Amino acid sequence: MRANWKTLTRERRAVYGWGLIIAAIGGALLLMPGRESWHAAGPHNVGHTKIACNDCHAPSPGNVVGQAFSNLAYAVGLTDSARYFIYAPAGNEQCRACHEDPDNRHPVDDFLEPEFADARQAMGVQFCVSCHQQHLGVRVSVTPRVCQHCHEDTALDDDPIDVPHTTLINDQRWETCLGCHDFHGNHDREVPRMMSQMLTEEQIQHYFDGGESPYGHRRLTVIQTMRYGDKGDL
Repeated sequence: MRANWKTLTRERRAVYGWGLIIAAIGGALLLMPGRESWHAAGPHNVGHTKIACNDCHAPSPGNVVGQAFSNLAYAVGLTDSARYFIYAPAGNEQCRACHEDPDNRHPVDDFLEPEFADARQAMGVQFCVSCHQQHLGVRVSVTPRVCQHCHEDTALDDDPIDVPHTTLINDQRWETCLGCHDFHGNHDREVPRMMSQMLTEEQIQHYFDGGESPYGHRRLTVIQTMRYGDKGDL
């Protein structure tokens, strides 16, 4: 239930008033040049260190004081919803501005098909940031076993690998998917046919965490660099 200003105690009004003053001062400090790291949600992800906040984020409606006021009002029960502070979240459109790739094997729009309803419910596969959550200082924010959400029914005729896909799935060996396959398909490499040649889960996790690519450095397509002058790395 929302509170009413007239029903608030004098002490609570005082806290609310001082909160507004502090929020206004804090907002002014946050907007000073060179203070972006003060209000960022965390460190830049791998490949994004040269990107400014407003390259990916649109401003949140209103000004900082108004946003702070709305969020403080929400915190004390005067409104039903909060507002984004300074910047709104980035979405698929912002990601595609630099990472659009015609050879992508898993474009997010494909996950809007009915067959992926369970995967959308489980992890939001239709959004770039579900796997590449920002401001965590890593490249990929999910585990190497993420393929289980869509490939539980995979079965191949004349399976080309020495241990059939159906066996790996039955044994819950989901880390083996990315041990052979590059998820986005943007690295020029031959898919292994022997389990002994696949990447280990540790190698993949190291790459996810920001390490060197175990898939090689030859790219099938050059990702658009836009204005940043630095190639992104999916």
